[in-house]
Amino acid sequence: MSRSGVGAVPDMIETLATEGGKELVKALANGLVELVKKIPALWRRSGTELERRIAAELRRSAEELSETGEDGAAAALLRAEIMWETRLRDLLATHPEARYELEALLHEIRRQPVQETTIEQHITASGQNSTAQGVIGGTITNHPFPLP
Repeated sequence: MSRSGVGAVPDMIETLATEGGKELVKALANGLVELVKKIPALWRRSGTELERRIAAELRRSAEELSETGEDGAAAALLRAEIMWETRLRDLLATHPEARYELEALLHEIRRQPVQETTIEQHITASGQNSTAQGVIGGTITNHPFPLP
């Protein structure tokens, strides 16, 4: 085997596991229940007991993401991504043939419309020469308070 082909399979597993973890968590966070229900079937090659455990973990992840408040949302998403990336990496290392089924499922997830998050911010400035500032997504927008 040529030197360039040595890392091809591990690189594919790493890339697919990383993308898969992110897409799976995005689907969980967006409530794509019917698509998410298909995920445990990827583990059927390892037996029904593992498939059931994966389904239970999926439910726990979905519950954690839905119950997490705004303050902990980023941390919960990151924890879930890391966990599912690890699960998918283990699956693909054990059963590389699951790659095609995972790729098809990820394609299906990506085709779904993403729920837009609406952020509403109320800012009040009072007094002469006051300035109101708002920050959403890292952009600062200054709105001078109109004088009467």
